[in-house]
Amino acid sequence: MQIGLLAVGMIAAQATAQIAIQPTEISQQDVEHIQASLQVKNRVSALRQYYDSSDFALLESHLSPLPPLQQEAVRSQLIDYAIGYAAKPDGLDQAKADWLEAQAARMPVFNVVEQGDGYLVTKSAFHYGAKARSLVIRWQQQLLAQQMLEQAEDGKLQLSQWLVGDIQAQAFRRDIFLAHLPELSEAAVEVLAGQFTSDSKLVWLPDNAVIAALAAASGDEGVYHLLWRRRSDQYSLAELNRLAGLAPQPAATKQLMAATINPTLKLQAYRALITLKPLPVAARDFLSDKLSEVDDGELVATELARSGYLEWLEQLASASRSQVLQKNFRSALATLP
Repeated sequence: MQIGLLAVGMIAAQATAQIAIQPTEISQQDVEHIQASLQVKNRVSALRQYYDSSDFALLESHLSPLPPLQQEAVRSQLIDYAIGYAAKPDGLDQAKADWLEAQAARMPVFNVVEQGDGYLVTKSAFHYGAKARSLVIRWQQQLLAQQMLEQAEDGKLQLSQWLVGDIQAQAFRRDIFLAHLPELSEAAVEVLAGQFTSDSKLVWLPDNAVIAALAAASGDEGVYHLLWRRRSDQYSLAELNRLAGLAPQPAATKQLMAATINPTLKLQAYRALITLKPLPVAARDFLSDKLSEVDDGELVATELARSGYLEWLEQLASASRSQVLQKNFRSALATLP
């Protein structure tokens, strides 16, 4: 690690020194020429061994004395080599990540100006910084995913502590969790789902992504109940649509009925139920009970009437003494063409 830190310190000092230097403008042809030069290719070939062994102090001692244009071309091609090397098992470690981070932090030394139809665009002549940063981010994601999976299988992953940080950091960890959730065992998923009914800190998650994913993976009714009670977003709506695609499976139908407690999702949930042909017995009983309610009865009656259930509605209204049901039936009739 000391070697890696030394290399980072050397590059950081160079980057600081570059701040006051205006990048030199060169042509795209100059870039292509230096990248293809035998001198650069030979230099890159010689320096690969130092990258492989993470000897970045020695690598920088050979890089730094090079003429600026040649040095930038060599750094660019070394980053390309690093990208290929990272595909190997254990192809990236902390020392290599430190050096790559340092390359990403370097200030542009050369710019290329491109002329279009009435405009000029100035861009960095060598784009290795973005490549280096992207490589490090992918490596960090892999490490975090591995850590998450190991802790989850050991029953030690506490989501309220793992999904921490600012909004950007939370989204970063959320996306990793969602990508690797299918790799977890049923036992691990069950433990994680249980945290949503036992850990009040999870109520404050900024979105429903993790809750919806765990509800779908576990089928846990407590997690679903929490999901439908929360403010709806793209994730809860996506889960509702997924359930609608699974209906009339009993578990999916049950959650479609449960989702009607959500003010934003209720219309989609009712429509998903009503479009089932034939209506499952549980859904039929649920909807007929709703017809006598003040809150949703008119909505349900209207959707049933529009979906071809007018005869059934007439039968229910005739047999019922509920004035609320009869009022909802008349309101539904009034909406028909």
